[in-house]
Amino acid sequence: MSKLTDEDLKTLDQKGFVIVPDFISGDRLKTLQAAQRRVLPTWEEIREDPPQDQAGHSQLVCFPHEELELYQAAMDEESIGFARKWLKTDAIHMRVGCLIARYPGHSGGGTGSDDSGLHIDNGNNSLLPMSEDHREFGQIGFWIHLEDVDEDQAPLRLIPKQHGTDMTQCVPLVCKGGTLCIFTNFSWHSASAYIRADGQRFTWGYGFGRADHYWEGFRHYTHLGKNTPVFQQFIGGLSAEQRQLWRFPPAGHAYYTEQTLALLEEQYPGWNSDEYRAAMN
Repeated sequence: MSKLTDEDLKTLDQKGFVIVPDFISGDRLKTLQAAQRRVLPTWEEIREDPPQDQAGHSQLVCFPHEELELYQAAMDEESIGFARKWLKTDAIHMRVGCLIARYPGHSGGGTGSDDSGLHIDNGNNSLLPMSEDHREFGQIGFWIHLEDVDEDQAPLRLIPKQHGTDMTQCVPLVCKGGTLCIFTNFSWHSASAYIRADGQRFTWGYGFGRADHYWEGFRHYTHLGKNTPVFQQFIGGLSAEQRQLWRFPPAGHAYYTEQTLALLEEQYPGWNSDEYRAAMN
């Protein structure tokens, strides 16, 4: 049975977010937990010199990174199918993927309904103001907590749409490892303070937007075509259809010739040109 349903689409529309426990579990969860910890240091590893690239102690890492498993996991078919329904088109593009760490001392967002840092992500994700009538003028994010998040570990706080911006009605995302939260760049949310003296709160996520919405995007990855071995290996292992999610022209596009296919095979190890040649013929 699918973990993401039409009922979840309705909930996202009405509430502004969907929380799905156990979206990732078992050995797959353990594999992704290990990959995440190779990208993001634990508090024990950096407590003597904590990073501060945002308010308080935190860390943000976007593409590229060296963990192929995380790139591959972002190609989750349920997420892609759900995003296509939400964005009302099959022609979607992957938006940038990020990993975030919160550590002891992180104070961004405050601890209550005052100084909350409440916001939507549209302002730094789109050139256009928020549309209240057309959900497809936005992006959909899939944020996954691969490890447990307790109430004193800076849980993300989300406000159900019916409560507007009333922080007293926020829902803290306290959850078990493997939990997925789906929200959009129109969803009101806030950080919270990391109160515990040890540990960390890790988040890993990816997002999608319409392919024809060239005015949208947080950060991009078109600079990764060269000198990024893991990303190049990842792209080389995809099908022609899957590469379209990553902004590659579709098979049959005039760009693909014997000359360009030879260069693509060289640049992206594992690239199979058979689909492109068949479309040429």
